[in-house]
Amino acid sequence: MNKGDRIEKESFEIIEAGCDLSAYDERQKKVVMRLIHTTGDFEFAKMTLFSVNAIDRAMDALERRLPVICDVNMVKTAITAKYSEAVGIERHCFITNENVIAEAAAQEKTRAEYSMEYAARHFPDAIYAIGNAPTALLKIMELHKEGKINPALVIGLPVGFVMAAESKAMLTESGMEYITNVGTKGGSPCAGAVVNALIKIKAGI
Repeated sequence: MNKGDRIEKESFEIIEAGCDLSAYDERQKKVVMRLIHTTGDFEFAKMTLFSVNAIDRAMDALERRLPVICDVNMVKTAITAKYSEAVGIERHCFITNENVIAEAAAQEKTRAEYSMEYAARHFPDAIYAIGNAPTALLKIMELHKEGKINPALVIGLPVGFVMAAESKAMLTESGMEYITNVGTKGGSPCAGAVVNALIKIKAGI
């Protein structure tokens, strides 16, 4: 075991000793611990939420090599390349796509919002990882209601004070499979951490 692996192992031992994770099953616990490790914030042990079939749906999606659609490039970057390569999945972010930029401006929508419409046309059943933009998460729910998208899993962890907490609460009532949290905390590293944890569960790494 190299030094980096030893430090990570020690970190996870500290996390497990430092908070109560009894509300989660073994797979959920690995996701929550990865969130705490990424943020240094033990509160994720109290505020992380999973739909009943979230982990199973994630494992099935990874088995089928469905891609992960990210709202911003920071989420895509936060998903460790060697992990995604280990299970053969692609990571996509369309926020800088020329068509997305042009159509978002023409329709007076945010790029994150319109990028979800663009992604839905190409990857309606993918895993969607939202770490930055509540507008992206709200758009996913709108598209789902319209029958235009049925994600394998929605990782909804947008950060901020305008509709972040509200959009996450709405996600839990959306009928989609989800991993999210209560409140304003979150961010791109968090969304990436959840994907990394799911891949590690699937790959046994």
